Amino acid sequence: MTNAKLEMIAKFYEQWGQDVARAETLFNCDDYFFEGLLVLSCYIGALARLRYPQEDDDRKSYKIIVSEYSGQKSIFENIDLLFFYQWPRSTLANEKIYKRIKNHPDLVVLLQTEFGDEDGIRNNPTRRYQKRENLLSYIKSKNVNWFDESNFMEYIELFSNNQILYKFLRCEAVHNADFQLFNRSYQAAQKKHTYKDNHQINRSVILETVKGIVENLKNECLSKTKWPWEL
Repeated sequence: MTNAKLEMIAKFYEQWGQDVARAETLFNCDDYFFEGLLVLSCYIGALARLRYPQEDDDRKSYKIIVSEYSGQKSIFENIDLLFFYQWPRSTLANEKIYKRIKNHPDLVVLLQTEFGDEDGIRNNPTRRYQKRENLLSYIKSKNVNWFDESNFMEYIELFSNNQILYKFLRCEAVHNADFQLFNRSYQAAQKKHTYKDNHQINRSVILETVKGIVENLKNECLSKTKWPWEL
């Protein structure tokens, strides 16, 4: 039974590999770029449901599988300071959970002093994307009496790349055909649209995220002779 189950698991992930390869073909073609992007995003969600069937919160399972199985945790745990600065003017301005972070205007002023304003960090990845611990260390060094450390540690993750992937790819792109992580421009000479990355979560990161999840899940399932929902 063990050998038969291992063979079935191997074929299961072989099919996943073929599915991802087809989506990659779309993703790498300007004419079908968005279609490929949507498929890859949905694949992350589908794999998350397979791995965490007990989890009712789609957001939670999506973000956990990206963090634990993509192999790119260091990228997805980064805090996007530009999004943090711009949040009050974003489509998420009125979401209740974001309003729970305290002293947001004061934090923006403080962080701009150290890392730069919107224009200064927009195209500077080393300043724009920061680790939560680095931000905490800097804020605490200023000894401001209004800072709530526990509140900051709980809600700053809302501005992480992992949350951005979920909100702007899994939700906005899939539900509203709004692709904010890429800039689209029309090339008149070629009579076609092209797409330019505008975020640390670029095409390569998205593709490697999906491939990493499939590969790492496969390896764990094979090593334990278990289906993803049995892990």
